Amino acid sequence: MRSYYASFDAFPTSKGASTHIDHSLQALSEIADKVDVFCLQGNSAIDPKLADDVEIHPFFYENESQNYLERAQLFSEKVYSCTALFNEKGIGQFRDIWSGLGMIKQAHLKTVFEVNALTSIELPVRFPLLTPSLIAEIQNIELTCLEACDHIVTPSAVTKKYLIEKFSIANDKISVITNGAEAVSQTEKPIDLPAEYIVYFGALQPWQGLDVLLKSFRYLRDYEHLKLVICSSVKEKATRAYHKLIENLGIQDQVIFRYELEKEELFAIIQHAKASIVPLKFGDRNVIQGCCPIKIIESMACKTPIIVSELPVTQELLTEDEAYFFWPEDEQDLSRCIRFVLDNLESASTKAEKAFNRFQQQFTWHHHNEKLQKVYQNLM
Repeated sequence: MRSYYASFDAFPTSKGASTHIDHSLQALSEIADKVDVFCLQGNSAIDPKLADDVEIHPFFYENESQNYLERAQLFSEKVYSCTALFNEKGIGQFRDIWSGLGMIKQAHLKTVFEVNALTSIELPVRFPLLTPSLIAEIQNIELTCLEACDHIVTPSAVTKKYLIEKFSIANDKISVITNGAEAVSQTEKPIDLPAEYIVYFGALQPWQGLDVLLKSFRYLRDYEHLKLVICSSVKEKATRAYHKLIENLGIQDQVIFRYELEKEELFAIIQHAKASIVPLKFGDRNVIQGCCPIKIIESMACKTPIIVSELPVTQELLTEDEAYFFWPEDEQDLSRCIRFVLDNLESASTKAEKAFNRFQQQFTWHHHNEKLQKVYQNLM
């Protein structure tokens, strides 16, 4: 069986999406004779260490003046022409509607729509001036892909509920397969880290809530030695607005940035933090569409106490016995949780241990890969 995997996203990168793609390809390489991957060109400095039967077909744009929709159309055409050219029966898995348009009409393919995010919800965050008519057109494309594919996988029960209610998709057509994390070996604390710090890691989109975390430091001034280490999965230029906010808050001496770290270095930082903060905001992206933050599961794997926004998507992964919840976008409530962890390290450690046990039982990449492979076996 040949597998085709398509994503209108760069691979490999330091982002959580790239980690998910990496492990999905690992799962497919174990059951397919060949895995062809169609994606945007990623970071050449990162070696994803893929199996020998996985081949990446990167795509890049020579014309930098093309807008998002023009690029999306070109990517759809690339996926269509490549999968048609191979013309070997198999299963095509796609992460977005633009990849899906290149696969769903291929007679030699059964298709799996991997719904991590929906373009009609994500795109208005990036481009606030999109017209309602264009968003409606995108939703029609989403419906086409959802109806035409043979099966749907999604990492969150919230997302599954949205697909059923918004697009009238049958319940048994959707499998919830949560994200995962790797088991993390205990390491020595890096010598260049402060004695007492909390950590935020991942991407920096507005809905991630990093600004809420920064503002919470206004209520923690009595912790003179407390630092915030921000491990950004994107380049330094993406942090300019946050540096301005930090300057306005007067906390320049309390914030340390690191950029696009290798996993081993990142996990060493997470492991020795007093807490890992996941300050997701309200909004359609987190509340209506749903998500499954890999940063939560990786924090569980590192046995680090977790402070997280109280949302349905986070309560899928953690209970009050395993983490500290605060009201989303409430920096005072967040500071209260941080203060409680710092003043009660033993009870925080107990919660972290319980979260780690749950990770081992439910949220390893092995669990994810087994469930994805079962979907393929049923389709075959």
